[in-house]
Amino acid sequence: MRGKDLYTMKKSLQQTACVALPKGLGGVLTVVLNSILLTHMAPADFGAYAICLTLVALADGVLGSAIDMSVIKLASVHRLSDLPRAAAVERWGVAVKLAASGALISVALLLAQQLSGALFKRPEPQLLMLALAVAAGVLLLRSAFLSLQLQQRFGAYAGLELLAQALRVGGIAAVLLWFQPSAQALMTVAALCTLTALLGAVWLVRPRWPRQDLLPRREGRELGQAVRWMFLTFAFSALLSRADLLLLTQFSSLEQVGLFAAAQVFAQIPELLGTYLAVVVSPKVAPASHAGTLRRLMSRVQGGLLALALLLLLAVPVLLHFGAAWLPRGYAGSAEVLMLLLAGSLAAMCAFPVAIPYLMFVKPDFIFKLDLYTLPLLLAAYYFAIPAAGAVGAAWVSGGARLLKLGLMQACAWNWARQGLPAGAATQ
Repeated sequence: MRGKDLYTMKKSLQQTACVALPKGLGGVLTVVLNSILLTHMAPADFGAYAICLTLVALADGVLGSAIDMSVIKLASVHRLSDLPRAAAVERWGVAVKLAASGALISVALLLAQQLSGALFKRPEPQLLMLALAVAAGVLLLRSAFLSLQLQQRFGAYAGLELLAQALRVGGIAAVLLWFQPSAQALMTVAALCTLTALLGAVWLVRPRWPRQDLLPRREGRELGQAVRWMFLTFAFSALLSRADLLLLTQFSSLEQVGLFAAAQVFAQIPELLGTYLAVVVSPKVAPASHAGTLRRLMSRVQGGLLALALLLLLAVPVLLHFGAAWLPRGYAGSAEVLMLLLAGSLAAMCAFPVAIPYLMFVKPDFIFKLDLYTLPLLLAAYYFAIPAAGAVGAAWVSGGARLLKLGLMQACAWNWARQGLPAGAATQ
């Protein structure tokens, strides 16, 4: 038994390394290159670039997360006994993403002038369409990662991740070396790099789709039922998580958006670590819940993440003291914003791998209702804080709200796991 446990632990560590190391390396390089971008771009221009990245993140958070989480919930269970059915669920996920991307781009083409003017304070239709093209590519690329994840082909996953990260980091480096960094130049290169990575993903996954019954109705209905609450939940959560920057765009200036985005470059590091670990851990949540081993999984994962969060918190006073010194000229105001955002990022790091997937499986409407009930208070807080304090005001509201909400989610997840509620036990 001890030998089996050691083998399982070794395999889990190898899987985590295949996912976390390429992502971690890419994340570190991205932070470094974005730090260099801050020295070449004024806050207003970096703010426009940050808005483009926010649009990509919103598309991935609203559509990608809801669809992928639903596919994980269904396919991870079907793969235990019915591989063709699991594959059909995956195909439906890709089809829904294609349809949604096409509809979104079509609407944006009709309203490009108005939408870009509202987002960038000036008509920038090309910049808007580049951001949406990158978003569509990222959605499809995530499906390739998901397929490899469900097949537990973590070596191939690592290879594709290395390719995607190399292209993304190389694209930013190319702009720094050969062009004057600007939002449009960066998004043009991002679109080309995303397309190249997507072609590599298609070759690597090489889906063998049947000529007949490509999209079976049964699996389509099944995915539709699963994605309903998840779409509402992730749409609300994604919009709320980006509300700070979007409302800064409306109630403040692009310079304040740039200061806020500069702080996010560094504050997001713990949260990214949580999402990387979720790639390995989240497919194990539903099977562990049905097998009665979820509490052991939560204790192991959450305990390690909590210890890491406490260690990172010890560095906060040092960062607060020296923060303004290492930020580029013009971005000194980002130091206080960084400290405020870090609290929410650490809470998210602890919640992403186990707690949030479990809540979505056992009570799919819980997070949606929590976001819905707190939305009026959050909007009111932003309405008063942003005009009064700009980026700092937005950070106070954003960091505090995330810390409270994610703490409540953790408490509920532990409570329901202790009660033994299995994934899918309560859907309404």
